[in-house]
Amino acid sequence: MTTRDQARRAATELSALLAAERGAGLAWQQRMWQITACLCADASDDEALRTARARFEAVYPGLRDFRLSPRADPSAHERLATLTARLHDLLHMPPITLRRARAADAARVAEIWHTGWRDGHLGNVPDELVAARTPESFRERAAARVPDTTVAEVGGVVAGFVMVVADEVEQVYLDAAFRGGGVAGVLLTEAERLVAAHGHGAAWLAVAPGNARARRFYERSGWKDDGDFAYVATGITVPCRRYVKQLDR
Repeated sequence: MTTRDQARRAATELSALLAAERGAGLAWQQRMWQITACLCADASDDEALRTARARFEAVYPGLRDFRLSPRADPSAHERLATLTARLHDLLHMPPITLRRARAADAARVAEIWHTGWRDGHLGNVPDELVAARTPESFRERAAARVPDTTVAEVGGVVAGFVMVVADEVEQVYLDAAFRGGGVAGVLLTEAERLVAAHGHGAAWLAVAPGNARARRFYERSGWKDDGDFAYVATGITVPCRRYVKQLDR
């Protein structure tokens, strides 16, 4: 899901929350409708986000101070603050830029890869594989895999990367600080494009069964669970689930 898609969702949810209020709530809801319309317009992502950001900034001081009625459930007040802050952050996020990795990116890729791999795999893969995945192993692999790697930059910082080999989306990792901003969706979409550009009609990837967050992400992105799959990594057999997605070429 792109930053624009996530901003549209946040604006829609905020509009619905404000619509539950009588009186002044309708005026705020109409303002959110206008922001949502900007995000739905037939325009580039950058243009749509820029226009929506300008509209949001025009009402943000008042919206930030807006309070639900005293009779509202306390959780509604918290949700109002959370959604307002999230919409603000999404609309002000720097653009996401994709490019082919360079040798100088290897250290940053290794850092993201090591941290992300442990986050998704500890407790979900054999202990011998965990022992083999040392920080040095990620540095060596990142340097060797530069030709297969595409990185995503946000504000000039490498926020994540994807590695594609033939029809396999081999690695997709994101710095935790950039989660929720649409970077992962942009990377996965680019991986699908690369697989199709290589002449394949479908892409596949392997994911640890216990990596629930990754599995939800792939499923939301249109990937299908194709069943059990034995993935061999560093000579170690790792029980996985195989996910596939049919592609337009």
